[in-house]
Amino acid sequence: MNGDDGQDVYVPLSELVYRQIRRAIIRGELSQGADISETALATKYGVSKTPVREALRRLSQERLVVVTPHKGATVSSVTAADLWEVYVMRSRLESLAARIAAERVTAEDASALRAVLAEMEANTHTGDRETIHRLNFALHELIWKISRTRLLSQTLSTFKDYIEMSRSTLLLTRRGGHVLLEEHSKIVHAILRKDPNRAETLMVKHLEHAIAALRSPLAERPAFTERRTRGRS
Repeated sequence: MNGDDGQDVYVPLSELVYRQIRRAIIRGELSQGADISETALATKYGVSKTPVREALRRLSQERLVVVTPHKGATVSSVTAADLWEVYVMRSRLESLAARIAAERVTAEDASALRAVLAEMEANTHTGDRETIHRLNFALHELIWKISRTRLLSQTLSTFKDYIEMSRSTLLLTRRGGHVLLEEHSKIVHAILRKDPNRAETLMVKHLEHAIAALRSPLAERPAFTERRTRGRS
């Protein structure tokens, strides 16, 4: 693996396996609630069970995996209740980030916002849900960055796994992608106009819309099945 200076940087095998498994979980390649086979993963990555076991231990500490002694491991499931908590917290914190971003946005920031929004618009018209989801998160993360708040941005970044493991319920509706585009467009333009009050209000409304969507029948789809309780007290 190459470092920033172009020199080879040694990365332990256990770290590489951890990154691979984590990426598979986040991307849904290892589905939520699924049993995990150490043997199958060791074969897939061409390693022994030891680095796989170490990776699963770390992932269990991150609550991405549930490990039960003498039984094995399963991928944790994101429930509607989990996401409700995440989005309520995001509503409070990210609206503040949007407000501060509107106060601190630079010309360079504005160009970055317009670029992501333009890409989101193009993919909304093609109906590419996976790309829309990626751009949706990229736009939110860019707003955190523009706010230039260390602790606030760090706190918001702790929600990244939950956001990535889920897929917006709004995207499952007929015009969901267009609704997301419209809401994001309004937020971006408020930031570009350096209107902190409007940016904050629009971000609250956007995330409250997502919270309402979580209460819809669509939230009962398999991606939101209740987390298994085995291995938990």
